[in-house]
Amino acid sequence: MKYLVTSALPYANGPIHLGHLAGAYLPADIYVRYLRNMKRDVIYICGTDEHGVPITINAESKGVTPETVVKENHDLIEKGFKMAGMSFDIFSGTHNDTHAALSQEFFINLDKNGYISVKDVEQLYCEHDKMFLPDRYVEGTCPICKDTGARGDQCDKCGNALNTLDLIEPRCKLCGKTPVIKTSKHWFLDLDKFEKCLDSWLESKTNWKSNVKAFCKQWFERGLEPRGITRDISWGIPVPVEGAEGKVLYVWFDAPIGYASFTKELFEKRNAGPLEWEKWWKGGNDVKLVHFIGKDNIVFHSIIWPAMLMGQNETQEWKLPDEIPANEFLNLEGQKISTSRNWAIWVHEFLEIFNPDSVRFYLASNAPESKDADFSFKGFQDANNGMLASIYGNFVNRNLAFINKFFNGKIDGEVKYTEEDDKLWNDVRKELREVLDCYETFRVRDAVFHLMEIGRIANKYFDSMAPWALRKNDPARCNGVFINCLNLIDTLATVMEPVTPGSSRKVKKMLNQPEEFDFSKLFTPQIQSGITLGPVEILFTMIDDESIEKERAKLG
Repeated sequence: MKYLVTSALPYANGPIHLGHLAGAYLPADIYVRYLRNMKRDVIYICGTDEHGVPITINAESKGVTPETVVKENHDLIEKGFKMAGMSFDIFSGTHNDTHAALSQEFFINLDKNGYISVKDVEQLYCEHDKMFLPDRYVEGTCPICKDTGARGDQCDKCGNALNTLDLIEPRCKLCGKTPVIKTSKHWFLDLDKFEKCLDSWLESKTNWKSNVKAFCKQWFERGLEPRGITRDISWGIPVPVEGAEGKVLYVWFDAPIGYASFTKELFEKRNAGPLEWEKWWKGGNDVKLVHFIGKDNIVFHSIIWPAMLMGQNETQEWKLPDEIPANEFLNLEGQKISTSRNWAIWVHEFLEIFNPDSVRFYLASNAPESKDADFSFKGFQDANNGMLASIYGNFVNRNLAFINKFFNGKIDGEVKYTEEDDKLWNDVRKELREVLDCYETFRVRDAVFHLMEIGRIANKYFDSMAPWALRKNDPARCNGVFINCLNLIDTLATVMEPVTPGSSRKVKKMLNQPEEFDFSKLFTPQIQSGITLGPVEILFTMIDDESIEKERAKLG
């Protein structure tokens, strides 16, 4: 079995914040690292979503090209991901020739197979700027709450989705003038033609998360309708049919195709055969396709994207998603994250200050898997100080410091084990099995709980064995206790690698062990008498109140 794992493409109109990281990226990275440590064949695909109206508006407001906006934000996003330890096999972007060609191929196949229709649509048109106005180019008064700053697609004040024609006293965002209504020809994906196939396919997904199934059910209860897949703007992929001059593919048509085009790009970079990438996307059932997303992307990944794949009708069927572990949202200090109000924590800035593993650990322990979660600075501080530093880091430090001080960094000679050691490892292995099951089934919150249980078991064993007394009274037994403790440290470092990869690498160096994280060896202690430690350092430092207050003060 091969595993093709993707994370939702972050939009290249700004950097990523911790809410993004918690939803679609960290859980995916933990899952991918787990698969690699299980020695399974996996590739992890991501890249920036680089088309659409917000990018053109941003570019116009700054007096630069859309390419400039995309490049700047792609680099910022990639920097944040690298700092956070994301282990993508490729991090690309949708504004390139490979992606454009595959997106146009998707459109042509759907059109050829009778799944695309054309109709005239009434739209707002600015006579001053000589252009049709996509939703983000229009502002006006919300017809529901009467707020005067509503956009053509949504009112931020009341949160309702809107249509540009619904706005009261609409105005062009570019010139401020009142637009007129004109008709424009557009192309639609006939989702209604896929309703039976999609319904049957979704019914087979009995193991999917309830939030995904419930969201899909709402759509089917209303009935699927044709959905527009073209826009009247210049920034994007040209629509590859006659009569569509000046139009581009709607960004949510071309974006998910990026999963496939980036895979193709990856294998081209690896100098693989020209069709090697297709083994991951077409024909056969030996690939498990997993899309990690936030709940706002459920409809695109569970209905629209599968319909696009079904409609290709090639000799080899395209791979449909096997799992869509959509997460809920992460709030910040009890409020929804809002970039416009500066109520957000930017990943590339936050990780300049705090240990990336501490951030990964807290987000994992507090993951919004079944309901919205809340990031609080106090919670982050407590997770670092009370769990990482006090349970995991403390166990590592007290053992290695003792061995350095009293044994010159080396344990050798006779070793004695007892029944208490058997009980220790029985308890640890029970927790290890729980951790692996949690990794396999996308339950990172539960995984962290069981990881810390191993840490608590380890600390309790160290205290009850009192090696400081055994050192004088029973040296062989003292050696046995420390070999057990070093194996506990090694086991923790290995099994925690998906969550805290940087710290796990540090521990391996301190133990003078190979920097490998092979989960097949988890249940067999690897360290024997004769071990010499490497240089020892503090694994996690405490986060003080002053540092926390300084960051909290930046909000808003």
